[in-house]
Amino acid sequence: MTYEEAIFYIEQSEFPRERYGLEKLEQVLEQMGNPQNKVKFVHVAGTNGKGSCSAMLACILTQAGYRTGLFTSPHLMRYNERMKINGQDISDQDLIEDIVAVKEICDKMGAAPIVFEVLTLAAFRYFARKKCDIVVLEVGIGGRLDATNCIPTPQAAIITQLGFDHTETLGNTIESISREKGGIIKPGTKVVMAQQSSEAVCVIQNICKEQGAKLSVSGIDRFSDIFSDMHGHHVKDLEYGELFIPLVGEHQLHNAANVLEAVTFLREQGYNISNQTVQTGLAKTSWAARFERLAEKPDFILDGGHNPQCVGAAISALKKFYPHQKIVFILGMMQDKDTEGMLEQLIPLAKSFVCVTASSPRAMTAQKLCQTLKNKGGDRAIVADGIKQAISLAKQEAGTDGVVCALGSLYMAGEIRADFGKK
Repeated sequence: MTYEEAIFYIEQSEFPRERYGLEKLEQVLEQMGNPQNKVKFVHVAGTNGKGSCSAMLACILTQAGYRTGLFTSPHLMRYNERMKINGQDISDQDLIEDIVAVKEICDKMGAAPIVFEVLTLAAFRYFARKKCDIVVLEVGIGGRLDATNCIPTPQAAIITQLGFDHTETLGNTIESISREKGGIIKPGTKVVMAQQSSEAVCVIQNICKEQGAKLSVSGIDRFSDIFSDMHGHHVKDLEYGELFIPLVGEHQLHNAANVLEAVTFLREQGYNISNQTVQTGLAKTSWAARFERLAEKPDFILDGGHNPQCVGAAISALKKFYPHQKIVFILGMMQDKDTEGMLEQLIPLAKSFVCVTASSPRAMTAQKLCQTLKNKGGDRAIVADGIKQAISLAKQEAGTDGVVCALGSLYMAGEIRADFGKK
């Protein structure tokens, strides 16, 4: 199998595709020798902040000397980004090897699993055969029925901020969403949850009681002397001392609080993670497309915000760092997201909009997005024929003293970063 053939199998496959579900995935894993049972995990679920939490924790564990796997989604440019060990993407050859192993077993079962299931199976095999000490495992959607939930009781589980996303699958109340996310909690799990609505916390508390799990609700009140700029946050933590968190936006303080509480759980279980290691690991964390400034004159901000909650976080950061400026937004969004909820927040802060069609079959067309904006009062909206034109038009509109912010979907982030020479 070539790399191109591996990607073809992941994405399309000549075989009929079907969602395997946990029971069938466990059958595949058993034929693989149950690689998920050969590795320790920290399982991360939530609506927003999963990737940032996972990146911070993986960097700390790597800095502590542990061979650390990291599984995240989606990718920005290549599927290899979704599986890392000590910060390095899986090689093409390793990806091919693990996809071949998945394909051989699934072919016998008569159909190919969906994309995320294929990648999860391949990741379990990869991390086990590379003998990772621990893997930070990000949930795809939900938790209870997610493909990643084939693992045994993890060393810790993290539940980040919860909000309304994938409501067609997870339900349209905070309580139902919380129950789905809380489905990763297994008997005896050490659980960290970000401080948030009482309804969400109550649901997770009840699940923890049922499972005999220990719950710690983390909050940013653990931090003092907070100084923030476009490079991140300088804080003093009650337990770990002076820290630099190189991810921008107040929401990243909530994510960091979650991570630090998880580190405390891991230290209680014997993991050798010093305060100095935590400080160095956090400071070295890099996570693309999270309020990332790609250029100046004009300032060009790239953010992965793709639902009302994380768009709201991006807007808060824009107001903090550019308090007297209107923003030129480059927008690309998915049809199955709460588009109107995002646009209502963006329109008051906007100088103008440049609309693009993101690179996904689920993408809303630029033309429809533009019309939706105009229907809601966002009159200064135009359509761009692709990312390159969108960047050019937005920079021209902003001028050298202005600000451009691209958001709405991670599916356009990779192409935007590439245009600025970022890998």
